Amino acid sequence: MVHEAGDDADWRQPGSRLSTADFLKRQWETGRRISPIFNVFGVEIYLFRVDWLHSVDQGVGADLAGNVFEVLLPKLPGGNKAEKTMALNDKLQGFYERKGTLDRIKDFNVNSFKRASATQPAKLKGCSAACVRAIIPFVQELADELCDDEVPKEKAIKSACKHLQFCYQALAKSSAACRDEALYSSSQAFALQFQALHLAAGDGVQFRSKPKMHIFLELCSQPGVVPNGFWCYRDEDFGGPISRQSKMKGSWKNLTAYSGHAFDMFFMKNQIPGIVEVTV
Repeated sequence: MVHEAGDDADWRQPGSRLSTADFLKRQWETGRRISPIFNVFGVEIYLFRVDWLHSVDQGVGADLAGNVFEVLLPKLPGGNKAEKTMALNDKLQGFYERKGTLDRIKDFNVNSFKRASATQPAKLKGCSAACVRAIIPFVQELADELCDDEVPKEKAIKSACKHLQFCYQALAKSSAACRDEALYSSSQAFALQFQALHLAAGDGVQFRSKPKMHIFLELCSQPGVVPNGFWCYRDEDFGGPISRQSKMKGSWKNLTAYSGHAFDMFFMKNQIPGIVEVTV
């Protein structure tokens, strides 16, 4: 399913969706985990939303950046991989300065996009989701600079970078119709180029699509959905300070006590929605 991106994909066809009852039945019959949240009255699968931060910034965006860096690194000056990575970092830091980027990768090195193993594709790692989001324009700029349109694979890399950047730009569109169309068409074009690059690589690894590619397509195929209206950046920002304070208070050894204290402080400063009894 992760390889199906076109309009004729099975998951896009009418009647392909599971109801909540069918979904729970499938989970039960196949021995898969069922989240306790389904014990809450009124919870249905259509209420869930895909998060952009985890599916795009830490998903297909990081995958694209890692693979592009791996392919284009040999084109950079230097006698070995370390020197070429230093040249790449020089370009990245220059980009940050020109654009006034705030979310910067502080320690960019050969391990920042190194394959975890010979069977795992490259991926940008060791940085926050915000840093990945901020680096996508640089990835496109690098591809435009180094890729040769006469080489089909390199032309496809430029196209993939362009279409993912279009998806990011679509988030800022005020018109719902324009945003929906841009997300749908650009996400599909990106996924198809990504798949083509995987086939062109020939090693079964480079540019390999992962399940998050399908999740990304799902997110960009939902009319009226505004991904940056419910992404997890605020929650992640809240978790960071809580984690640092927990470490100062005794780290994991004091986790239970500090978790309760953190919730108490949160409840004191925020109005928590309650359940209203409705009389019919």
